[in-house]
Amino acid sequence: MTAKQRNKLAMYVAVNHVFGLFKDDLNTIPALAEAMGQFDSIVKLIHEIYQVQQGYSASSSQLKMKEEAEMIQASIQVAAVVYAYAHTQQKPDLEVKVKVSPSSLRGMTDEELLAACRNILQIARGIVAELADYGVSEESLNLLEGDINDFAALVGSPRGEIITRSQATRELKLEFKKADDLLKNSIDKLMLMMELTQPKAYNSYRAARIIVDLKGKGGGDESNED
Repeated sequence: MTAKQRNKLAMYVAVNHVFGLFKDDLNTIPALAEAMGQFDSIVKLIHEIYQVQQGYSASSSQLKMKEEAEMIQASIQVAAVVYAYAHTQQKPDLEVKVKVSPSSLRGMTDEELLAACRNILQIARGIVAELADYGVSEESLNLLEGDINDFAALVGSPRGEIITRSQATRELKLEFKKADDLLKNSIDKLMLMMELTQPKAYNSYRAARIIVDLKGKGGGDESNED
């Protein structure tokens, strides 16, 4: 969540607080009551998405890095053995196919990395009987396959299990847009009906609608109605 979004969320919370204080008065207008309910749901969803975003950036990101590192290490070990075998057997085409480095693998996208590691595994499985003297067996290849599957499962996890930072960022942007639209084009207009009949509720709402610069730089407040 950006600093601007945090400031805006603080305004949303303040507005929701006003809705709670004057709930009975504001609920006399059904359309306003419905809009307030929609707004409350959006604010709750923003908090939930932000928590997911924070959770991913901590534990989930660390887990992904761990699984990736283990897969790369196992793949490099198998590739090195196959390379040594190919060099001994004078098979330059095979050498080229397994000539990889940790840095080259780390520089790949998730999809490219999975494809590269699976390719190494497939090549090694095809000549596993010839690699026994080099320390590679079906068991060691099964371990590599397990590392690949673990990483693939993590990357391809359903949305409910793991949501990436970029996904959460896009969703936050969408929900903030919905909240702003609801305030500007619905609630602001409906609240005008309270200016004379419920001035305290109206003035409290208008005060809450000001976005305060929580960073404290320049001391400037900015209206949210741009």
